[in-house]
Amino acid sequence: MIPVLGASLLTLLFSQSVSGPDVGGRETVTGERTPALPLPLSSPDERSGGVAPRRTRRTHPLDPATLRELYATDPPVAALRAAATALVLAEPGRARSLVERARFAGWLPELRLMADRRFARTESVDLGSPTDATALAPVGIDSNNDVRYQCRATWDLSKIIFNPDEIGAQFQALRTADTRREIESLVIRLYFERRRLKAESAAADDLDMPSGLRRELRIAEVEAELDALTGGAFTHLAHPRPIEGESGLAP
Repeated sequence: MIPVLGASLLTLLFSQSVSGPDVGGRETVTGERTPALPLPLSSPDERSGGVAPRRTRRTHPLDPATLRELYATDPPVAALRAAATALVLAEPGRARSLVERARFAGWLPELRLMADRRFARTESVDLGSPTDATALAPVGIDSNNDVRYQCRATWDLSKIIFNPDEIGAQFQALRTADTRREIESLVIRLYFERRRLKAESAAADDLDMPSGLRRELRIAEVEAELDALTGGAFTHLAHPRPIEGESGLAP
């Protein structure tokens, strides 16, 4: 009796280990498994932020000869600076002349011109008896008409040593120098920004139309600002690029 009971327990345990548990309503899968669909691969930028990567701009390098030809029509920056400072009356010579004139003004005297004219009439009577019957009448009348001119020059010795007007002239010269430095810095920044945009346009990819259009608009804006700052000198001094196939000489 005991050997039969032990054999039945071993048979029950073996059958449970082979067939697998079916506990809690879980069903045993007897068919083939559905193959899992492959997940699409994503770049690190898409996984991190979900933003598509921007396309890099393709540019080709420019040699120095191409750059020199590109800038051949540009006016010199020194001429543009001089035209801009002359337009706002901030030339260095003007400020220097103002200080010098204030310094030498003390050496000039104060001039006064005066004209004086005096009219006078003198009458006289001779009461004595004339000894000669043919003598003149005893009444005499004289008139005076005098004109005097006067010129006076006065020097102030304190102004010869130091003229107080020099302080105001120096202050105005400093303000003129600040204005000249600001206008020249603006002209230089716009001038070389235009050159940088022209170089980028020449080296950029032809397929990048929006960026090229923005650069062309910015170049036109910078040229208009330079023309306004210099009083039209930018357009006047710029050398027009000759058309291909035409000679430089007039027929």
